[in-house]
Amino acid sequence: MEAGSKINLLQMQKYFEGQMDKIRIISDLELSENDYRSLGAKLKSLAFFTGNEGDIEEYMLSIVVYSTYSLIYGEKTNDFDTILWMILNKSQYKERMHMEMYRDVFFSYGLDTFNEFRSDDEDLKLQCQRLTARHAGIPNAEKNECFDLISDNIESEDIYEKFWEIYYMLPDRSKFIIGLFGDEMHRAILEDMRDMIRDVMDGIMRRDEIINKYQRLSISLIDHCIMWNDINRHRIRFGLGVS
Repeated sequence: MEAGSKINLLQMQKYFEGQMDKIRIISDLELSENDYRSLGAKLKSLAFFTGNEGDIEEYMLSIVVYSTYSLIYGEKTNDFDTILWMILNKSQYKERMHMEMYRDVFFSYGLDTFNEFRSDDEDLKLQCQRLTARHAGIPNAEKNECFDLISDNIESEDIYEKFWEIYYMLPDRSKFIIGLFGDEMHRAILEDMRDMIRDVMDGIMRRDEIINKYQRLSISLIDHCIMWNDINRHRIRFGLGVS
């Protein structure tokens, strides 16, 4: 998107709305850190976040985008609860309503492909936290390192047995985000990533086939894996080794 400082919040919101049918998870938007910070400044400067519920609901997609990217670019010391109330005015009377509005964004825009991991009796805040973490995914700057770790264990048929070994070797930001997932989601995503990496390395399937096969994996993750594999093949071809 254009530099966030040059457009207003309404234009940013319309941009996000127009992208929703093209992405699988929020971080497929690949918002730059500058655009993320500009979005936050615009949200925080609006007086209506003191209580105008209609405006809060209208811009809730932008709030979800900002909260998702706060896991990617924000302070590592901020937990999800802190992130959520950076924008919204926390009130014991409105907290649940705001969280319901927040959660419903994922379903309203068809971004509920991880609904299988949600339990009806699960705490509402935990639902919002896990959805946000899943939609943050692995930051672009750390994707290659994650591919390296999983590819080192690619022959493990039960790769979940290696989950904690892999987890503690993850880059800090990925470790923070993935730590917010639930156990069943950990297993499903790790197994899908292993299988996707295998298919990419085999070089038989086309990009669109891989995207269609791995519905739970983001388009950005798949594209970065293809680039990671191309770089590794280039290094091997020219005798540069793979680091």
